[in-house]
Amino acid sequence: MVFGSGHLKRAPSNAALVDGMAAGIAAVVALSGAPGTASAADLVQTSGPSAYDEPAFEAASPWTWVIGAYAFVPLSVEGSSTVDGGTVALDLGPSEIFDLLEFAISGRVEGWRETDVGDGSAFGAVFDGQYVNLGTEIGGLGPFGTGNIDADIRQGIVDLMAGYRFPRIDLDAAGQALFFDVMAGARYNFLRQKIDVSPGLPFPFTVNLGGDQDWLEPVVGARATWRVGETWDLILRGDLAGFGVNGDELTWSLAAVAAWRAWERTTLHMGYRVYALDYATGAGPTRFAFDATEHGPYFGISYRY
Repeated sequence: MVFGSGHLKRAPSNAALVDGMAAGIAAVVALSGAPGTASAADLVQTSGPSAYDEPAFEAASPWTWVIGAYAFVPLSVEGSSTVDGGTVALDLGPSEIFDLLEFAISGRVEGWRETDVGDGSAFGAVFDGQYVNLGTEIGGLGPFGTGNIDADIRQGIVDLMAGYRFPRIDLDAAGQALFFDVMAGARYNFLRQKIDVSPGLPFPFTVNLGGDQDWLEPVVGARATWRVGETWDLILRGDLAGFGVNGDELTWSLAAVAAWRAWERTTLHMGYRVYALDYATGAGPTRFAFDATEHGPYFGISYRY
C-alpha cells in the first residue's frame, strides 16, 4: 500500500522508508487534530484545536465545569513533509492513518464562572491535551533479508487559555439564545519523527533520520453558540496559532458542530472540521517542516457539573 510519494536525499533507495515517513507524519498531525483551540473541539478544537460547547450554567454553583473526550477523523490529508532535508508529498485517506495508529488520547476541561451582572456573561479557563503515538516496522530488507525500518512518530499538544463569554442574546421567550466566547493563551507542541534504517549490515550502513521538536506559541480562539432549544445547540468555532513564533507560520482550524444534550449532564457532539498547519525549522540537510491541510468529521462527548 502506498501512503505518499517523493524521495529522501539520504536514503533514495528505500521506497518503503519514504512511504512510512509520509504516512506517519501526516497521520500523527491528523489524529491529534491539532487541535485545538479551543477547537479542541474539534476536535476542539484543536486544538484542534476543542470540544466543549456548553454555555449552560448550574444555578447551585458559581462555576460550571465541562470535561470530555473527542476525536477528529480526517477523510483527507494533503500537503508535504520534510525531515532531514528530504521532502515527500502527502495525499492520504483514513485507512492509511489508522493502519499506523498505536495509541491516542485526547481530552478537554473547561471551567466558567458567571459574573454577578446576571446577563450570561462569564470568565473561564480552558485546558486541552492531545497525544498520539504512531509506528510501523518493515522487515526482510537488505542482502540477507535481515534488515528493517522502524518508524516512531509521536505528537503532543497542550493548550492553556483564558476565556470570556459575552452577555447572552435572547432570541425569543422559548429559550433560544446566542452565546459568544473568545479565548487566548499558550500552546505547547511536541513532535517526534524518528526513522531508523538497518539494511542488515553493521555501521556505517545504518541510517538514523529525524528527531524531536518542541515549541511554544500563542493561540487565540472564538466560538459562537446558537441555543436552538432545550436539547440542541449549533456551534461555529475556530482558532489561530503560531503567527510566525518558533517556526510555526500559522495554524488554523474551523469547525461546525451540533451538540445534543442526550441526558441531563451529558452532551454528544457531532460536526465537521478543517485544520491546517504550516511549520518549518532548520535549513538544507537539517530542515524539518510540515505543511498540510486536512478535513473530516468530528465526534465528542462531554459531562457538565
